Amino acid sequence: MRKCPTNGMMGYARWLLRGAAGALAGGGIVAVLNACYPFPRAALDKFPAATVLADREGNPLRLKLGPGDMDNVPLYRWREDDWIAKAVVAAEDQRFYRHVGIDPLALLRAVGQNVLHLRRVSGASTLSTQVIRLVQPRPRTLRTKVIETFRALQLERALTKREILEQYLNRAPFGSNIVGIESAARRYFSKSAHDLNLAEAALLAGLPQAPARFRPDRHPARARKRQAYVLERMAALEMITEDQRARALERPCDIKPGRHAFTAPHFAQFVLDRLPPDRDGTTLRTTLDPSLQSLAETSLARRHGYLDPLGIMGGAVVILEVKTGAVRAMVGSPDYFDAARRGQVNGALAPRGAGSTLKPFVYAAAFDRGLATPLTVLRDEPALYRDYRPENFGRTFRGDITVRDSLILSLNLPVLALAERIGAERLHALFRRAGLKTLGRGTEHYGLGLVLGQGEVRLLDLANAYAAFARGGVWRSWTVWEGQAPGAPRRLFSPDASWLVADILGGDERMEELSGHLADARMPRMAWKTGTSSACRDAWTVAFNPEYVVGVWIGNPGGEADEGLVGVEAAAPVAWDIFRGLYPGGDGPWFVRPDGLKRRVVCAASGCPVGSQCGHGVEDWYIAGASLFAPCPVHGRPVAAPVVSAAGRQHDAPDALRITSPAAGTVYRQLDNWSGERQQIALRAGGGAGSGELHWFADDRYLGQGAELFWPIERGAHQLVCCNAVGQSDRVRIVVE
Repeated sequence: MRKCPTNGMMGYARWLLRGAAGALAGGGIVAVLNACYPFPRAALDKFPAATVLADREGNPLRLKLGPGDMDNVPLYRWREDDWIAKAVVAAEDQRFYRHVGIDPLALLRAVGQNVLHLRRVSGASTLSTQVIRLVQPRPRTLRTKVIETFRALQLERALTKREILEQYLNRAPFGSNIVGIESAARRYFSKSAHDLNLAEAALLAGLPQAPARFRPDRHPARARKRQAYVLERMAALEMITEDQRARALERPCDIKPGRHAFTAPHFAQFVLDRLPPDRDGTTLRTTLDPSLQSLAETSLARRHGYLDPLGIMGGAVVILEVKTGAVRAMVGSPDYFDAARRGQVNGALAPRGAGSTLKPFVYAAAFDRGLATPLTVLRDEPALYRDYRPENFGRTFRGDITVRDSLILSLNLPVLALAERIGAERLHALFRRAGLKTLGRGTEHYGLGLVLGQGEVRLLDLANAYAAFARGGVWRSWTVWEGQAPGAPRRLFSPDASWLVADILGGDERMEELSGHLADARMPRMAWKTGTSSACRDAWTVAFNPEYVVGVWIGNPGGEADEGLVGVEAAAPVAWDIFRGLYPGGDGPWFVRPDGLKRRVVCAASGCPVGSQCGHGVEDWYIAGASLFAPCPVHGRPVAAPVVSAAGRQHDAPDALRITSPAAGTVYRQLDNWSGERQQIALRAGGGAGSGELHWFADDRYLGQGAELFWPIERGAHQLVCCNAVGQSDRVRIVVE
């Protein structure tokens, strides 16, 4: 009896329904598993990665090993023409681009071989399952196999094939502490993974199966045998031709161990020491400019070649960008690797005696408080501050001198007079607000001596404080991360006071001083200040313009004194050399004068607005709304009782003839190795009735006539006399040692 066709159709339908139900059930199970055990996508972003410091252009500076001291730089990105991507697929997973995370054919083959030999002969791992194993290592058990298979299926849905391959190549072990193909290529062949040739790629592609066994630097024969296998698989899969395979086998794979970058070592260590924990394991772009770093290193090394034979071993340079506060260069010593000269000590960060480098801040504060203008006349004469009797660097005194000249000459007594009027507490607070954090003791510890360098500063902080002058009086913190926004600003001075300081420190007479050192070069205009610490232990120079601040420290890492450690002689040539390198054409930018600065005529004898009794007036800058308009104290006061100065000299009245330079009681020191103008003192006088010529005498010997003369000094005690045609006279006694 024949079967009813309808029954057959119904059976087929039931079979289809059962299959569909099974598929749905399987899909449901997968969906439930996915819901219960979602794929750990975040784990794919975590590597045992080293931290790579790069300069602002992306060039590596230093590598900090990752967790477990792993050398892992997960930077590889798939390229179609990369040999390494093809070689890895041939060696590890030939059907990688066709399977869904597991390879059924490889699984059947492995089961058959293992059963036949009654032991594990081969596995069925795919690149996908190996990525899971590398991301989340587990004990090698059957349960682990099931988990890895499930996760591999999820991985294939989460990433593209190219991304999976990148994950593998960035995580695979390549011997020792080397993880990832980029580190392997650089360690074995001193090149990027993208630059590996076919022979090199095949050699490295064979390592992950047994990294210790196939390391080419320790087991070259085994590595070459494994390389031949990889090349054979590539030819069988038609990734390469037989001719390419043969040539690759013949090509020597010389191991050329590459070293990680070790550039700008002081700067790199400084950044690593400040590295936040959450920034580990990434490539970090710093502010370092490679061309400026090279310029700083070359300039310091050139100067070191001159100073080292003299016994001066150390030096440091910092270059800051004014606009951003970015540290564009930092050199901590002439030679980082010179252990005998303590080359690893970072002179840019070591607290050192400030010398005269803080004086411009006092003058800027005085300008803003209306205490002085550039041509205000101050007294440079001996004075006693409690039990402290300061002297100038040359141990001479110049009598009356303008603010401008006293700052250029870095005289001590005039700046102390201004500092006393401003107040030690205010100045100490100003320096702290300027970022000089090493001045951490109380005001009572430093006193007014702080403005003469009786405190320690760091070169980096000092250069950044000077950047406030270049920004029109605004201070910002420095930064070492490219693109980082500058910190909150602090106003230290007005734009007007900042411009006045820059104009004084960058005036024509300052540029003339440079011509003797760099006569063959056209120098860009820059403001610059030198400093020499007590006992000649530290020599400083800070130079700036609207774009850059260059700070230079020269000294010995151990703090040993040396008579050659004078700012203008030891440190200034490095700053000048760097500025010449910054602007080879000699045309650097300069500051725009603020609108708040005005001109007025002042008395040449006092620097105060000229009055009807003043004989000679000169033009001076003043800050509108800040500078005072007090009458001239030399010519503008009525006749009064006799006045006795601090030096003990008596005057009959303010309108009497008065010697303004030198000051009475001044002790000068004649230096045998100096000559010319440096061995002369200025003779100046002011006031007096009549308009006749002034006549000068030294020890009853006639010197000449004029309101100003220069007298070549002679050792001994001397009496200087000045008189005019109407019989008025003044006299002072001085000593030349």
